[in-house]
Amino acid sequence: MTYKYRNKIDALTFILRKLNDKERVTTGILAQELGVGERSIYRYLDSLQAAGYPIYFDRDAMSYRFADSYRLKNALGNNDLTQVLDLDKQVVKLAAVAIAAYRSSGECILSNDAMGCLLGDQNRTVYGQNFRELAPWKEAGLLDMAEYVLRSGKEQSADFKLVSANGREVCFYCTMTQIVRDEEFYLVMMAQDLAPRMKKELQVAKFFASINQNPNLVMITDIDGTIKYVSERIEELTGYKADEVIGQNPRIFKSRLTKPEVYSHLWDTISHGREWSGEMYNRRKDGAHYWEHLRISPIFDADSAITHYVAVKEDITRQKELDEELYQYAVLDNLTGAFNLRMLLNLGGREVTLARRYGRPITMLVLDVDSLNKVNHINGHTVGDEVLRQVVLVCRAQMRTTDILARIDGDSFGLLLPEADRHGAWQVAERIRRQVAELEFTGAEGQFSCTVSVAGAPLSGVHQGVECMLRSSRRLLQQHDLTNSVVGFHGDPISS
Repeated sequence: MTYKYRNKIDALTFILRKLNDKERVTTGILAQELGVGERSIYRYLDSLQAAGYPIYFDRDAMSYRFADSYRLKNALGNNDLTQVLDLDKQVVKLAAVAIAAYRSSGECILSNDAMGCLLGDQNRTVYGQNFRELAPWKEAGLLDMAEYVLRSGKEQSADFKLVSANGREVCFYCTMTQIVRDEEFYLVMMAQDLAPRMKKELQVAKFFASINQNPNLVMITDIDGTIKYVSERIEELTGYKADEVIGQNPRIFKSRLTKPEVYSHLWDTISHGREWSGEMYNRRKDGAHYWEHLRISPIFDADSAITHYVAVKEDITRQKELDEELYQYAVLDNLTGAFNLRMLLNLGGREVTLARRYGRPITMLVLDVDSLNKVNHINGHTVGDEVLRQVVLVCRAQMRTTDILARIDGDSFGLLLPEADRHGAWQVAERIRRQVAELEFTGAEGQFSCTVSVAGAPLSGVHQGVECMLRSSRRLLQQHDLTNSVVGFHGDPISS
């Protein structure tokens, strides 16, 4: 026969009776028989456990049970909680939940120690009082709820705040229920001090406040990668609002520019319970890209099973830009974008070592821009700088990806050509000379052109290193003092 649910007190009594009779008790069975949701059943079980009843879940039987040594008194069969409380005073006395019963006239006929601690210095300050005569009840709204419950017979619950008999401000959650026994009405009150809950809520609030004040973005996902929480930095970093990403997968940030193996290593690491950190190049909502440093840690439950992942994301886009600027400053000529002399010596040294090891040819060319000082004097350094940039563009048009170009002086450039013998290097030098001569520039006196002179030195028994090849090539240019020429490797003008 289906139990007719009337109020919380009847429901708790019904659950206790089934447990006492050792019937199979599950949240599903109780929800069906009482006509409520399973979440309500969990709350009822929590209330009974808080009241001191030794209830536990038997995993083998898949049922809730009393501890083996515990049995309720036979008075439970009366289905009247006031009788149960009267006869089972030890349980009531030790209950963590504050319990009190009142006659319809307002007189308190039952109160446990927890209620005394909640509303007064001792239990006796509550027992025997008439709630209708208590000013704190009226001020807090408890009196209104009690009158409504007695008048309507409907159970009511709410949070309250009042000043207790000892002057302490108390916040508590209260449930009031009307029960009828022998045609007499009673008001049963159950209250739970909210101070522990409020303390926990305050701790949680502080925790989330600290997360939201963190300059980095914090994100929590479930084990499938579905986003469950993001801190307030989400819009600042990604352009998305929180409600746009909750329930989504972090792949919405993918730019397809991060290597696939990065994601593979990430999931392999965190799915095995280890922390992963690394960098990703992601995409904002507006399509712009950004760099982030990402640290992901698994979250475990009491059984050491992974339940969630927490990620801390730091925007490192500016740091990457600064790193690139420092790299450019350290290895490149700021004006032309060619390598500087130090990089030519470092990179060239490696190429020369390989060439010597495998017996391969390699040649160094040095290009001087003719009369650059005169160009600067007549037209200004801005025009002279443009001449240098155009010379570099011409050189790059004739270079292979393995060749190395560097600005080695104010008007001089070094061009190292791996796998190029004397004849091949001469052809490159001649093409550069001719194309530079065809360039036209606009200066203070109108259109003008510029030329370069080139000298070269191959790797040989005489020229055994990059610096030696550079010195030999520059010496050739100084010795012949030619204009618009390619100087041979033995000092003879090859073309003019």
